[in-house]
Amino acid sequence: MKVQQIEYFYSAYSAYAYIGHYHFLRLAEKAGREVVHRPFDLMKCLNAIGYHPLEERTQATLDYQFGRQRDRWSEYRQVIMPKDTPSSHNNGAEIADLILIAAKKLALDLEMISSEFMQGHWLNNLDLNNADAMVEKLKSIDLDADRLMQLSKAPEVIAEYEANTNTAIKHSVFGSPTYFVDGDMFYGQDNLCLVERALSQPFA
Repeated sequence: MKVQQIEYFYSAYSAYAYIGHYHFLRLAEKAGREVVHRPFDLMKCLNAIGYHPLEERTQATLDYQFGRQRDRWSEYRQVIMPKDTPSSHNNGAEIADLILIAAKKLALDLEMISSEFMQGHWLNNLDLNNADAMVEKLKSIDLDADRLMQLSKAPEVIAEYEANTNTAIKHSVFGSPTYFVDGDMFYGQDNLCLVERALSQPFA
């Protein structure tokens, strides 16, 4: 019998993906579900669906969403989160996201690799869009950095990244992380309680 899946749309530099990551993986494991990782171009998706750009939001809104609320959720999930956003954060995470897709094609441990990327970014200012930094990170976790970097540039990997992004746009995914349980979309790690319920009893 084929194992049922949960589609997991995220970008490796997302604060809330990091905060909810470990709890989500535990929920999926408990439910006996396979997690299908869908790294995608978050900013391209948000721009395409007309989401309110960060630069047009008030400072008070940003302070709440990415300050106070981030701090509370990280404390609640018992996930270590620095007070200051990493200086490399605005560089994005395209290289890391493409490496994750390459790792998926090689049937590597995506749960471990994605966790290492997220934790490395938030705790050690790992630049997820810097090739040299990513090579060093891959080597530090005993992975074939040259093979993964080469595959991350392959047409089939780039095509999957674009397909993930287009699927996210089609479904108006307006943030990272977003989970699909049997086609039902749940945005945000703060909705993992609803994801847990859906895994045992789908919503009407």
